[in-house]
Amino acid sequence: MTNITAKKIFIFILFCISNLAFANDTVNLNKENKIFNENHPAQITETNAEFVYKFLLAEIATQRGDLNTAGHIYFDLAKLTKSISLAERATRIAGSARNGRLAMDSANIWQKLDKKSIEPKRILAELFITSGNLAKARPLIKTLLEKEEKTRSEGFLYLNKILSQVENKKNALRFIIDITKPYLNIPEARFAIAHAAFSAGNKKLAIEELDKIESINPKWETAALFRGYIIGQEWPEKALAFYQTFLRSNPKSNEVRLEYAKALTNLKKYDDAKKQFLKLVNSSLASSEISLTVALLAIELGDNILAEKYFMQSLKRGYSKPAQIHIYLAGIYDDRGDFDETLKWLNKITTVNNEYFVDSKILMAEYIAKYDSVDSAIEMLNKLKKKRLSSNEKLIILRNKASLLLTENRSQDAYDLMKLEEEEFKDSPEFKFDYAMLSEKMGNTLLMEQLLLEAIKLKPDYATAYNALGYSYADRNIKLPEAKRYIEIALSYEPNNHYILDSMGWIHFKLGNIDIASQFIKKAYAINKDPEIAAHLGEILWIQGKKEEAKEIWKNSLNRHPSNTVLIETTNRFR
Repeated sequence: MTNITAKKIFIFILFCISNLAFANDTVNLNKENKIFNENHPAQITETNAEFVYKFLLAEIATQRGDLNTAGHIYFDLAKLTKSISLAERATRIAGSARNGRLAMDSANIWQKLDKKSIEPKRILAELFITSGNLAKARPLIKTLLEKEEKTRSEGFLYLNKILSQVENKKNALRFIIDITKPYLNIPEARFAIAHAAFSAGNKKLAIEELDKIESINPKWETAALFRGYIIGQEWPEKALAFYQTFLRSNPKSNEVRLEYAKALTNLKKYDDAKKQFLKLVNSSLASSEISLTVALLAIELGDNILAEKYFMQSLKRGYSKPAQIHIYLAGIYDDRGDFDETLKWLNKITTVNNEYFVDSKILMAEYIAKYDSVDSAIEMLNKLKKKRLSSNEKLIILRNKASLLLTENRSQDAYDLMKLEEEEFKDSPEFKFDYAMLSEKMGNTLLMEQLLLEAIKLKPDYATAYNALGYSYADRNIKLPEAKRYIEIALSYEPNNHYILDSMGWIHFKLGNIDIASQFIKKAYAINKDPEIAAHLGEILWIQGKKEEAKEIWKNSLNRHPSNTVLIETTNRFR
């Protein structure tokens, strides 16, 4: 037998033995975990059978992904051998296993064995802080700050991060105030106080500390960003003024300029935001995201030429979702009437699992219908049947085919299309709802009722289906008690849905409860000034004798929606 073969057999036997002994040994290891004394001699001083066995056991556990077991074994070996490297390995594996107790015990042994090393003290201090034991963390942090003069400033910033995990924010504030006493000439120390103070709800102290930082280092961006954030929580406009003042003194402060640009965007000051982003687009913060933001702001401001330039720059800089930009570029070329270029950009989105694939095809269909014909658009969408699409994506495509037909008043074709697909979507409540609405449009109210009930059976919390059924009865002035019950169910699922609130008002109107009807429809109109809600509200106001108010609501709604049939029919009835 060769040495190689013998070695393989030995490893195989060891592996088999480990499988049998694994559970028992890992449990028994904890029994050996007596109080550790670094001054006592090591129990294992050479690579004997016990060491090899336990070490291999730990390695097997690591390879299996059982980090908790591996950490316990390394912890035991570190105590038996007094090995610094094994104590460190036990600590890091316990950290990866998210076993805080084991990591703490292992780091404690590590620091006892390696008294000169800073790393175990740092890890131990962090573990104490994140567990909320600030009293034990305090002496370790003080030692670290005394020894780490070169990295002391960064240390205070790191403390901010780990102290944010402490639940008792006032304890965290008291802790940092004590820790920073010898270092109040360091801006980062005062920043740590300001950060903890703000987290603890003491905004006054936070601002005081930021003022002191400004007197030490008025150009420090981190402190300026934090002050801007605090101000912006209550006074967004005041935060803008602060950013402007800071940037006048520090025009190269790109981090603050970026926050200023974001704040302008949030306040919908797009033109001002665009100017700031343009200053950043080729700065040290330049990125595909910044280029995209400039392009989107340009779109918002109607500047397609500038938008195209920065969309292209974002693509060149490797934006992670190029298909999103391709869709925007297609829209730009559509605005210019360039059909070929529009399709060129959409045709770049070819992968079915791309999140923008279906959207791109729907847009392409709209453009084909616009420049060619609806039939050509539907023919293009029909080719997608060969693609591996989800049921939801197939339904989206079907809905859009029906919508294209309806835009040309081809209701019968849309109805026939839905009827043809009925078997394909027999388990889809959303399909049944769409088919029901189209059936009602075609005058087939019996089929509409049947389909809505089937949709509700498939999806018992389908508020929109309950509402549609109830409203249909109310509008036809039939089965009013049943209609009211359906709308009440819908409202219980979506109490702030303006369409359902309108339906509830309408059923009360049909039942003669005018004042109750008025309350519901006014609430619906306050949420959304939909033209049909405006028609209903105006009718109720008219009957209440408030004719001038009714006329004003109808007039305003007609100005916004001049072709709405329900609104036109209602106003014509009351002339």
